[in-house]
Amino acid sequence: MDQWVTAASSLLAFLLYYNTLDAGFVYDDRRAILSNPDVIGHTPIKALFENDFWGTPLTDPGSHGSYRPLCVATYRLNYAFSGFKPWSYHLLNVFFHSTATALVVITAKRLLPTYCMKVGTVVTGLSFASHPIHTEAVAGVVGRADLAACNFFLLSFLLYTEHLRIRNRSHRRHCRDSYKQILTRHLDAEDQNFRLSCHGLVQQLLISVRKLLKAGKTGPLKVFNVCEVSVGPVQLSKCHCNACASEDAGELLQWCTLVGTLLFATAATLCKEPAIMVVPLCIIYDFLRDIRQDEPFSKYRWRSICALSTGGLTLLYWRLRIAGAPSGFAAADNPTARDLSFFTRFYTFTYLPVFNFFLLLYPFHLSFDWSMDAIPKITSIFDARNISSLIVYAAISKVSWKVLTSEIKRQQEKKDRFYKKQKTKQKWNNNCKHFSRRQYCSERKSNMPQKENASSKRSLCPCNGCKHSLTEEHTNVCRTVNNNNIMMHNSCVCPTGFGKAMAQRQHKHTYRSPQIAMLLFTAFMVLPFVPASNILFYVGFVVAERVLYIPSVGFCLLLGLGAGALTRTWRRNELRSRIFMFTLLVTLCAMCGATLRRNLDWRDEESLFRSALHINPPKAYGNLGSVLSTQGRVVEAEAAFERALKYRPNMADVHYNLGILHQNQRRYAEAIKSFEKAIYFRPSMALAYVNLGTSLMADGRLAEATSALRAGARADGIRVRDRREHDAARVSALVQLAALHSRRGHWHKALSSYKEALQILPVTNSPIVGWTRHNVLTMAGDIYIQLQQWAQAEHSVLSALALAPGHAATYLSLAQIVARNTSRNMEAETWFKKAITLAPDDPAVRDQFGMFLRSQRRLRESAEQLVTAARLSPTDSTRAASAARALRDARKCRSAERWYARAVELNPNEAEYHSNLGAILHLNGKYVAAASSYRRALQLQPNDQVTITNLKRVRTLMSNQRKK
Repeated sequence: MDQWVTAASSLLAFLLYYNTLDAGFVYDDRRAILSNPDVIGHTPIKALFENDFWGTPLTDPGSHGSYRPLCVATYRLNYAFSGFKPWSYHLLNVFFHSTATALVVITAKRLLPTYCMKVGTVVTGLSFASHPIHTEAVAGVVGRADLAACNFFLLSFLLYTEHLRIRNRSHRRHCRDSYKQILTRHLDAEDQNFRLSCHGLVQQLLISVRKLLKAGKTGPLKVFNVCEVSVGPVQLSKCHCNACASEDAGELLQWCTLVGTLLFATAATLCKEPAIMVVPLCIIYDFLRDIRQDEPFSKYRWRSICALSTGGLTLLYWRLRIAGAPSGFAAADNPTARDLSFFTRFYTFTYLPVFNFFLLLYPFHLSFDWSMDAIPKITSIFDARNISSLIVYAAISKVSWKVLTSEIKRQQEKKDRFYKKQKTKQKWNNNCKHFSRRQYCSERKSNMPQKENASSKRSLCPCNGCKHSLTEEHTNVCRTVNNNNIMMHNSCVCPTGFGKAMAQRQHKHTYRSPQIAMLLFTAFMVLPFVPASNILFYVGFVVAERVLYIPSVGFCLLLGLGAGALTRTWRRNELRSRIFMFTLLVTLCAMCGATLRRNLDWRDEESLFRSALHINPPKAYGNLGSVLSTQGRVVEAEAAFERALKYRPNMADVHYNLGILHQNQRRYAEAIKSFEKAIYFRPSMALAYVNLGTSLMADGRLAEATSALRAGARADGIRVRDRREHDAARVSALVQLAALHSRRGHWHKALSSYKEALQILPVTNSPIVGWTRHNVLTMAGDIYIQLQQWAQAEHSVLSALALAPGHAATYLSLAQIVARNTSRNMEAETWFKKAITLAPDDPAVRDQFGMFLRSQRRLRESAEQLVTAARLSPTDSTRAASAARALRDARKCRSAERWYARAVELNPNEAEYHSNLGAILHLNGKYVAAASSYRRALQLQPNDQVTITNLKRVRTLMSNQRKK
């Protein structure tokens, strides 16, 4: 049954999110994946542990501070497997959600009370699988950080529960020690010398074998299945240890599980930072799980807690040392954090956890973004939302206090009973040591009431070994060792400590009461949410649905606990149970339907932004306008931008995108105004300067364009959100400035701009949003060529080749530079051939090589290259004419005639082509066709003297032929 619940919940999780496999990259996916150099592989593996989640170095002042290298590593694996095909990214997300659902079910089995086990486990698993609040985490690829963190979070917690189980079992395991003490204690017994000597010999043999097994292949984790020793006529019974694991093996397992807990906690933290809260959660669970008061147990508990706390604090210190505290964020992302009023911040941030809890209760009012004024600030104590905050916190405080007080009272009662039991045991130990057990117990029996139960019997003269008080309740071995009439307070060898009695004792000390479960599940829900609550520190968002993925585990466990409690007495009230189950089924179906519908919102960006128009209009309209603009729906995009600015006029991004829209429509005056507003609201926006300069150049205002581009190149980017995009914009400004200087003939200024751009670009050839060091070096080489500084030009191109040795155009530029020196013609030809090898289908390379061969008077080879270039571009009339000219120079007039005809066919309105066709026809003796071509050339260009002369010659030849 348990396996079926786990399988059904995981299957439901997979089926509900199956429709996300056709979704694309939306919203933050573009920056986190499509433009992240750590994902694309432009950086080494170690860069994953040096950069933040978005690919920016952690040492950069503008770094986001989010450190999630394991999550980025999964993106990198996806890219290596399928490139930028979204389905593989979404498939892995769905798989993570399915495994998390299975782990939630396993956690519910470990933590729910016994009477809640069946219904509670089903409700927990199915509600977690179908909860609509998970859509952002599963359908959005960026949400994988929460999915992976949740998996490691639950694995860490489950491993710690296993550590506690092994620790408690090892605490009670003294089977071998008991045998050793018994045998040592009776070595001096005269009537058992031979038997015990044999027993001791066999015991020593077993100990030696055990040591050999530990040192051999079997290892310390191998256990004895039988601890059976023959002692004369008596055969000792089997030691009923659970697989008879040795104490050393149990100790080793304890440490392995504890280390595994810390390792999984570290992995969870490297996926997303809030997962570090699994460490305090494990500590709370350790305290709530068992209330045993004996000193050895407390010692082992505190040992585990101290080790776990030390590991958690070390992890926290290392995390803060690596990435530091969260960096600054825009005021629009979390407006309340920048509010000057303490009470406004207090009221609002007190309300936000309540709002998140309401989202878990009613997940049908969702948005991709809750920034700006999506949740208005609470500025007054009389705001109605303060009432909901007060009610929720009061209810939580009252319930928690009631549960804690009742549990403290229960612990005190257990403690009193424990000490009373110890006193009773000591009393009977002192009183019974001089009497025969059989005689004493018979006396007690005669004085006992007839209805006295078994538990009262066992409390009369309790045995330290098996806790039995009647001799006949001991095993034959125990009675034989103690001669049937000796008090067995110190020499009981009954195996009950590892049998059913010990299982009952273990259950007795393991609390699975609803009160304890409620406290633990509340901690499950609250602790992972604390880092995102703006309580410890301010974060860059108001509400984010994906951060509720881990807290929703506790919420679903609470649902399972409530469902189990309500159905505890379902047989007594069948009607009420049926109504409850029907309501539960309807709720589950509603959650499934809402999840499927919400998945469609995350299918593409237009649907996603339209779904939030009623929650966050400025953000949604601004992003929607960008999507519509890329789709060519200009009118709708402009209307969306204007609606966004109507709600919030100071949005620099929207002004910038509106300027791009106007620029593409060549409405340069309006574009210039939009870019200027974007710069006014965000002076560090380098892209706005670049496009402002472009619009000014298009409008003929070159001096202003120069100033704008120079300002863009010097824009301050200390706190910019995306350092790579900012640097790329600065490089674009410098490249545009260099192009402007080149257009005006200021070659030295252009060269200075290129050198400044090279200082911004990294030493490697890693691209910064399209720009590479190789590109700029190549363009700088062209400027050196214009300045006729051939040595510098060659050095620049060679530097570019060192960065990109597989770039054919760079080899072509180097060949042209080298060809300037006639003594290096062989070297130039080598570079030309290298370019052809790298780009055999590039007609430009063939053209340049053909012209080089022609300059060396290698006319036939030149014609071959130019003909190949013409064939590679069959619609280019210029290349067809060049091929014909080369063939004519190589004395291949018939082939030249065909290519001239091809040029005329491709461009019949070019007079030169008709004139050249007439000339080649003239040479080939086709005078009538030649005359026709000359006349057509004169129609297109009437005053061409060369064509007129050639036409007269053809007419003369034609008249001579007629005379003959």
